[in-house]
Amino acid sequence: MRIPIIRPLLAAAVALTLVPAAAPSVAAPASADVPTVTYQDVLPHLERFQRIADDNGGNRAHGTTGFRQSMDYVRAELDAAGFRTRVETFRHDGRTGHNLIADWPGGDEGNVLLLGAHLDSVPEGPGMNDNASGAAALLTTALTVAEQDLRTGDHLRFAWWGAEELGLVGSRYHVAQRSEAELAAIDTYLNFDMTGTKDPSLYLLTDSGAEATDVFETYLNDHGTDTIRVDGGTSSDHASFAEQGIPVAGFTSGLGECYHQACDTLSNVDPATEALSTNALIDAVWELARTDDLSGIGDPYYPKDGNAGYDVGHYDVRLDYDPAVPDRLTGDTTVTATATQDLDRFHLDFEGYTIAGATVNGDPAEHRREGEHELVLTPSETIRSGKKFTVRVKYTGEPTGDAWHPIDGGGFAVYGGLNSATTWYPANDHPSDKATFSLTATVPDGWQVMGNGVPGRTTRADGRSTFRWHKDKPMATYLSTVAVDKFTVRRDTLDSGLPVIYAYGTGTTILPESEALLEPMIEHFSDLFGPYPFGNTGAIVVNARGGHPAFETQSRPTYSGGMVEPAMAHELSHMWFGNAVSISDWRNACIKECIAQYANQLWEEYKGADLDSGFYAHEIEANRDNPEFWDTRLYDPGKGKELDSALYSKGSLMIHALRKAMGDDSFFTLLKRWVRDHRHGNASWPEFERLAQDVSGKDLSAFFDAWAHSTTVPAEEYLFPAGR
Repeated sequence: MRIPIIRPLLAAAVALTLVPAAAPSVAAPASADVPTVTYQDVLPHLERFQRIADDNGGNRAHGTTGFRQSMDYVRAELDAAGFRTRVETFRHDGRTGHNLIADWPGGDEGNVLLLGAHLDSVPEGPGMNDNASGAAALLTTALTVAEQDLRTGDHLRFAWWGAEELGLVGSRYHVAQRSEAELAAIDTYLNFDMTGTKDPSLYLLTDSGAEATDVFETYLNDHGTDTIRVDGGTSSDHASFAEQGIPVAGFTSGLGECYHQACDTLSNVDPATEALSTNALIDAVWELARTDDLSGIGDPYYPKDGNAGYDVGHYDVRLDYDPAVPDRLTGDTTVTATATQDLDRFHLDFEGYTIAGATVNGDPAEHRREGEHELVLTPSETIRSGKKFTVRVKYTGEPTGDAWHPIDGGGFAVYGGLNSATTWYPANDHPSDKATFSLTATVPDGWQVMGNGVPGRTTRADGRSTFRWHKDKPMATYLSTVAVDKFTVRRDTLDSGLPVIYAYGTGTTILPESEALLEPMIEHFSDLFGPYPFGNTGAIVVNARGGHPAFETQSRPTYSGGMVEPAMAHELSHMWFGNAVSISDWRNACIKECIAQYANQLWEEYKGADLDSGFYAHEIEANRDNPEFWDTRLYDPGKGKELDSALYSKGSLMIHALRKAMGDDSFFTLLKRWVRDHRHGNASWPEFERLAQDVSGKDLSAFFDAWAHSTTVPAEEYLFPAGR
């Protein structure tokens, strides 16, 4: 930024409040639970900015390719780490400028802690201290937040401004575009400019009375650095926020000899100063934003889904059910997990039921209800970070929830919906925490129980039968299922050796012609996507009230009424996209739904259809002039729209257009690489975009902006990227 006020401030320092540093010592480190980084953690980002400048005329100034590449680099890093990013575009001096905004999931979006730094340089040089240093420190802080999976009370937002060197243009544009409510939600704005100055005499702290100034002052003084408080004037990036009455803070390590010159290269950034500045940022974020609230995993749409503080490794669910008493289920679930922080208490998601007792590591634990679906447990002793522990919960009561589907005659099936697991067992109910799974269920003789995975031994005693199922590959909780009915069970083995179990409930239709399609369908998708990811397959077919037509319950999809060809293609493809590779949060459902819907078209193509002249051309022409068809984003569509119909209609068109943009070889390599690279884990849509670009060797950012991030019909070059 242009900061002519800084030089007079330095000269007049004696007239301001100078806070002397403590003696340099290791006696005043950051709090033990606040992470620290080294210069080697920041250096890769600085090196990238320097290379970008070198490749683009020696600078990264507003309106240049160098600035755009700098922003794209930062955005890609943030997207891969799980941030929700967006780009603001404006015009200044006849050139296009950009701001990059990144939100960390979770926290109260009515109370925002916003941290910013300008990303542009002056035309005279690469701007490595002014302000690649602040931009890199901010990026390293954001990535540390993601690596530590920081749970926040306030909502955490980061910003990288464009065109600040031309008069604070980017930050002023951002403020001008915000509503009164959006500005009121910003509790504090923190700005960082020139954070790697060589041999700084002191740090200048922006002071408007914000709590953050005290935090920075304490940290820097405790680490042997003098500080001085200044008001910052109107020439700093925080000015437009201060003008709105928003408390501001931040710091600079000061000007250097190469300020706004060609010599402001990487060699002009001091490693010790940059490391200290970055750790001061991290310390402030932990001090100001961290929360002890463990009641949510931080999903941007459903922040109370899932729970913080631990990772589940295995569920052992035991049920007792009598169809003669359909409003009563008895359960006994043991959750094996590993603490990711010290836990004096923790949460499980569970809806309804009366808790008969709970233990942690075999000892009785206090338990209470909180909110809509929180079961809060307090162990007798603190569970230390890194330690494995077991939780056992016994419960009984009437099942509730949209995913509980009664079957006439007394049976039931549980499937469908984002929170299906909480209908029948306590869980860390978010797709990002996958775990293996065991089900043991006892019912009267003559009834059967179906579940995910491999069947175990069935035992009988006293007129009751106990069924066992086991899933040895990690599974997202919403993909787990149990169904009780008087099933007709048919078994088969495919030529590949894959065992198949079909279970047909009362009132359903057995379609041998559909069964005959299973093997060629799995073989074809295996050719396109890679090896089938599980050790078994088949179907559960039920006639349940209020159920989805079909759902991708892991390894064995559930169908309503009958197993029919279009539903089979969709649900079987989910075994690769959604089950083997699950979404990281609900913004990313296009990864599974857009591709699974396109799998129907791939199956039709296998049978001889011409997708270009048939499916694709017809759908484009039918909807080109229909704004409603295009008005939902495919990535991050918004709360309540995570499974919007657009993901199936517009989404399948996008996947075909992507295939044409990449070419068949690259496209199907992408699909195989995606499953191989993330097999039995989680991933995000931005990671999919990055992999598509890596595999194809093409810049597909404009394509994805037009299709996945836009709410209007894509331009012709993206509708028909290979021509008509």
